Amino acid sequence: MRSVARGVAWVAVASALVAVFDLLALVLILRSWVSTAEFGTVSIVVTVFAALHLIGHAGLPAALVQREQPDEDRQSTVFWLGCASGLTLYAIVWCAAPLVAAAHGEAVIVPLFRVVGVMLVVRPLYAVHDALLRRELRFRELSTVRIVANAVELAVKLGVAMGGGGLWAFAIGPLARELTYAIGVPLQARWRPRWVCRPRSLGVDVRFGLRATGGELLYQIYSNLDFQIVAYTWGPAALGLYRAAYDMVLEPVRFVSGVVTVVAFPTFARLRRDRAAIAAQFIAFSRQNLVVVLLVVGIIVVAAGDLLGGMFGTEYAIAAPTARILAVVGVLRALGHLGPPLLDGVGLPGLSLRYQLVAAVTMSTGFFIAAHVGTTFTAIAIAWAVGYPIAFVVLWATVLGELRLGLGEYLRRVGRIPVLIALATAAAAGVHEQLAGVGAGPRLAITAVTVLVLGLGLLAWLE
Repeated sequence: MRSVARGVAWVAVASALVAVFDLLALVLILRSWVSTAEFGTVSIVVTVFAALHLIGHAGLPAALVQREQPDEDRQSTVFWLGCASGLTLYAIVWCAAPLVAAAHGEAVIVPLFRVVGVMLVVRPLYAVHDALLRRELRFRELSTVRIVANAVELAVKLGVAMGGGGLWAFAIGPLARELTYAIGVPLQARWRPRWVCRPRSLGVDVRFGLRATGGELLYQIYSNLDFQIVAYTWGPAALGLYRAAYDMVLEPVRFVSGVVTVVAFPTFARLRRDRAAIAAQFIAFSRQNLVVVLLVVGIIVVAAGDLLGGMFGTEYAIAAPTARILAVVGVLRALGHLGPPLLDGVGLPGLSLRYQLVAAVTMSTGFFIAAHVGTTFTAIAIAWAVGYPIAFVVLWATVLGELRLGLGEYLRRVGRIPVLIALATAAAAGVHEQLAGVGAGPRLAITAVTVLVLGLGLLAWLE
C-alpha cells in the first residue's frame, strides 16, 4: 500500500502541474489570440482523437498491465501491431478529413485533421513502454516525463499563438507533447522491442483488451459526442462557449481522475485476490475524489459567471448556466471514473463494458433529443444531468455488488463529505449575494476562500 501512496503522490503532483499548464494556456490564448468560433472549430477536430487512439491499440497495453507474467515476444508483438494500426488509422483520417470539413462547412478542418492525426503514428512508439512502467507502479518516472511533455506543450501552444498561428496552437501543442512522450517514456522504461511479431500468441490478450477497451471506447465516444452535436446544431462559436464551460468544470474532474485512474487499474490488478483490500482502497479513492471535486464544484456553482468572464473574457459569461449544470454532474463523473479501472483490474472488463454501453445509449439518446428540442447548447448540459445519473446507478450497483459492500456502509464512510461541503457552498452563496455590487475579481476571490475555508474546516472538525 505504501507504493500505492507514493504513486498517488507522484501522479497528483504531475496532474496538478498539467492542470495548471492547460488552464494557463487556455486562459491566455482565448483571451488574447483565438475567438470563440476558432476555438469551436479546432475543438471539432481534437475531441475525436481520444476514441481513435483507443481503436489503434485495442486495449493490448492494458492487457500487458493486467497479465502476471508478460513475456518479451508478447510485448514486441503488441508494439509492432500498434505501429501498424497507427499508420492505418492515420491513412483513414487523411482520407476522411475533407468529408468532415464539408459536413461542418469549415475548410481549415482538413489540414487540422491531418496535422493532429500524426499523433496516431507517434503514440504507439511509447504505448508498450508506458504499460510496462505502469505495471511496475513506476509512477515517479511516468510523472516526470508527463510534467516535461506538458511543459513543452504549454511552450509550443503559447509560441504558436503569439506568432499568429491562432487556432493552430491547439493542434501543434498536443503533437509536441506526444513527441516528447515518445522520447521520454522509452528512455525511462529501457526496453526495446524485438524483431518479433506473432499475433496468434495474443488470443487471451486481445479478448481482454477488446472487452476493456470496448468500455473505454464507448466512454470516449459518448463523452465527446456532445461537442460534435453542439457544433453541428448551433455552430463553431456555440461550441467554443460550450467547451470553455465544459473544460472549466471538467478540469478538476480530469485532475482527480487522472490521479486515480492512472494508479487505480494497476493497484486493483495487484490486489485482485484480496477483496477486503480492494474495498478499502476503493473507499479511500472515493473520499479523495469527493473532497477535491466538491470543493471546486462549490466554487463553480456559486460563481460560474465570474469565473468564465474573468478567465476567458466577458463574452464567455453567457455559458454560466451550462457550467453550473455540468459542475453538478461532474461530481458523479469523478466517482464514475473509479468503476471501470476497478472492474478491469479484478478481471471483469465485461461488467465495465456493460456500464459503458448503458451510459453510451442513455447519453447519446439524450444528446440527440436535446439537439432536436433545445434552443441553446445549455440543453446538452441538461441532457448530461438527466442521463448520466442513470448510468451511474448501474455502475455503482455493479461495483458495490462485486465488492460485497453494502450501500449503507459505503455512505457511512463517505456520505458526510458532500453534506459538509454543501453547507460550505450554501454559506458562500450567501456571501456572494451580499457582494453583488463588488467587482467580479474580488467577489470571486472571497467566494472561493469562503468555500475552501469553511469546507476544509468542517471536514477537519467532523471527519
